[in-house]
Parts: sequence; C-alpha cells; structure tokens
Amino acid sequence: MPEPAGFTSRLFITGSLAFVLIGALGAAYAVALPAFSRAFDLPSGAAALILSTHATGGVLAVLAMTAGVRGLSKPVSMLLMAAGAGLIAAQLAWPVMLLGSLIAGAGFGLIATHVNRSFLTGFGMRGPGMVGLVNAVSGVGLIATPLIFVWLGGNAMLMFGAIALMALTVLVLLPRGADAEPGPRGLPRLRQAQMGILLLNHLSAGLETALAGLGVTALIAMGWAESDAARLASGFFAALLLSRLSLYWLMRVISPGMLFLIGIIGTALTAGIAALGWPALGYVMAGAAVGLAFPAYFVWGARVLGPDPRMSAAMLLSGLTGGAVGPLAFGALLGVIGLPNLFAAVAVLAALLALAIALTLARTLTPAQGAALQDGH
Repeated sequence: MPEPAGFTSRLFITGSLAFVLIGALGAAYAVALPAFSRAFDLPSGAAALILSTHATGGVLAVLAMTAGVRGLSKPVSMLLMAAGAGLIAAQLAWPVMLLGSLIAGAGFGLIATHVNRSFLTGFGMRGPGMVGLVNAVSGVGLIATPLIFVWLGGNAMLMFGAIALMALTVLVLLPRGADAEPGPRGLPRLRQAQMGILLLNHLSAGLETALAGLGVTALIAMGWAESDAARLASGFFAALLLSRLSLYWLMRVISPGMLFLIGIIGTALTAGIAALGWPALGYVMAGAAVGLAFPAYFVWGARVLGPDPRMSAAMLLSGLTGGAVGPLAFGALLGVIGLPNLFAAVAVLAALLALAIALTLARTLTPAQGAALQDGH
C-alpha cells in the first residue's frame, strides 16, 4: 500500500496551484467586466454573459465526467483553462471571448473535480481535511488578482494572459500517473422534495455569482473609480475566505442547515447596507455572508438528501447551474433597473430565499422528518 502524499509532494503543490488558478480566474472576470463592456460597446449588464458561459462550461464538464466520458484528465483540464484564458486575453471579438470562457469553465469543472478526488484519496486519513485546505487555497487567487489587476493598470489582456501561462506551468508540473478513481456514474433519480432542496442551492449560487461577478461593475456604476472598486473586490474575497475558514469552528456549535440560513440572511442584510448608502462596507461584509452558504449547504444537503453517492454530483450541478443562470437573470434585470441597483435586488431576493430556507428547515428538523424527505413523503 503506497504511503500517503505529503506537503512536499507534486500532488499537493500542483493541486494547490490549480486552486490558486481557479480563484484567480473567478476574480479576473469580476474586475474585468467593465473593461469588456467598454471594449465591445456592450449594453448595460450584457457583459455578465461571460460569467454564464464560464459556469456552463463547468456544468458540461461535470456532466461529461458523471457520464463516464474517457480522456478528461488533469492535463486536459489545464490545456482547456490555458486555451480559454488565452482566447479571452486575445480579445478578438466578443463571441470569441464567450467561447474562451466556455472552454476555461470546462477546464475549471474538470480540475476542481480531479483535485478534490485526488486529495481525498491521496492523503490517507488526512484526506477530508486536505480537501478543505486546498479549497481554501483558492482564496489566494481570489484576493491577489484584483490587486494585480490594479498594478497592471487595469489591463485585462495581460491579466488573462498571465492566467493562461500559469495553467501551462501547472500542466508541466502535474505528477505522472493515473488520475484518482472516478466517482459514481450518473445522477440519482430525484423526488420532488429533493428537487426543492437542490433548488435552494441553485438560487443561493445565483446570488453569490451576482455579488462576486457583478459587484465591481455595480460599484463603478455608483461612481467608484475602477481601481478602488477592484480593491474592494479583494476585500470581498478576503472576507469570503475568512468566513469559509471559520466554518471549521462554527460547525462544531451551529448546525449546517442553520449556518446556511444565517449566510443567506447575512447576504440580505449586507446587500441592504450597500444599497442604503454604505456600498463599500456592505459589499465587503457580503463576502463573509456568502462564504458561509455553499459549504454549509453541502453538509446539510448530504444529511437530508439521502445516502446515494451520486447526490454530491447533483448538489454540485445545482450550484453550477445557479452560477450559469444567475448572471443571465441579473444581467437582464439590471438592464431594466440599472446597474447601481444590484445590491437592492440581491437584498430583496436573498430575503425571500431566506424565508424559503427557514420553511424548509422547519420541515426537516428531526431525523424522522429527514428520513421522510429521503423517501419522498
């Protein structure tokens, strides 16, 4: 039996670099949207489409893996991220950039799945903790990228070019050998009650994507300088990272379902603060609120949705599809009500979602009720 991997192994180093890259790519979209809008003379909110195509690429990649499509290895994922980021950096035409985001999103979906599985199995008894650690490492890319964008003078071409180069560097460093064993194929047959639980995550992910991806654009529309808005984005992502790290302690004293609810209530309150005249404070604090939501939901969902091992793929896809649909919906909405009203829209929608979560929690508080949900009653 092989020895578990260590902190100096290629598995740890390349997995960590891959997640830094994932964070960098997500933050790069957020700070570059205003530049894309100017470069291609896009209507208000239309640049959000690039966030949707990125998430759609992730959905397609995860669906392909659950279907058992062969050849979707770690090297392929890095090539896809490099090619996608390169197409975005070239800025040849808006449709070409959307294609680039779709390709990069597919690479993101593949590498995130591969690294999580490899860390879970490759570090022995430390596997679950190492999965949490490598996901937290993405915060390095999330926090640093907006600051690098400012340092580059707001040059999106250089920023995405650097991301493409980093993907090629990770490709060269990847350990040789087979990838981790694939997860279970297919998706579970879902009952109506289970679909309702998954819908909560879908909507939550849409709100998170709206704040993370469109927050900078909204701040600029409210009169903030691009460099200042980018720095606030770094603060948003720092708060998100600290929030997720805090879950290690919070989950010992607060149930995951309640933490999910707290995260969405916090999203409504902080977005409301931003809408009512304190945009910098509210936006940065919103990072801490949305940071609680998905990890807490995932643990809670695993408990109430049943033991089917394919359910984790269903939960992941519910979030990815929320990330694809959310920017489209918010882009259309903001085209009508105006970009400065992003935070007001998020506050209202998050409050409604919090109410739906509270009602759902009230129905699934006891083990007997959770079992009834799994049985579809």
